[in-house]
Amino acid sequence: MKKAGLILFVILMTGLELIAQQANKQSVIKNGFHSFNTINILNGSSTTSVALNTVNGLQLSQHLFTGIGIGFDYYYHTSIPVFGEVRYDLLQGNGRLQLVGNAGINFPFSTQQAKFNTKPGPYKAGVIYGAGIDYLVPEKRQAVILGIAFNSKHLSQMVDNHIWNPELNSIENIPIKDKYSLNRIAIKIGWMF
Repeated sequence: MKKAGLILFVILMTGLELIAQQANKQSVIKNGFHSFNTINILNGSSTTSVALNTVNGLQLSQHLFTGIGIGFDYYYHTSIPVFGEVRYDLLQGNGRLQLVGNAGINFPFSTQQAKFNTKPGPYKAGVIYGAGIDYLVPEKRQAVILGIAFNSKHLSQMVDNHIWNPELNSIENIPIKDKYSLNRIAIKIGWMF
């Protein structure tokens, strides 16, 4: 958890530093705000599900965008990812081909999903990261987003573990920490303005 917080802190501070360096160039700040809003179809070994994300930030140069994102991730266990994202234009023409990378912290949103109700116990936050390629189809000053990415969601759960203690002649609960590394392929569609 401390590593995830440190990673998110470094990403946010780097983004803020880049924004501060560009503050003197009003044309970049004025015309550089973008919002990337996507629906992701997530397919992994456990299930197929969806995620909703929004990333808001600034175009720092002709080819570089950085922003902060939040979303809802319904894969396996509902969670709220909070992350930093960087986009780099690989090709520009009628559309844009962008390399996308993000990392952050994944907070559990609810208790247990009914589909995976075999292990009771609370979930704990973990890291989330991903990388992929998006193609932006321009529509005036906005664009349709089509993309594919690899995404990894990490959670841990303190699972109840009832065992017999012969010394006390009773059943005790000694929780076990289960760690989940959920790797998924995401197919994205969305809108950028």
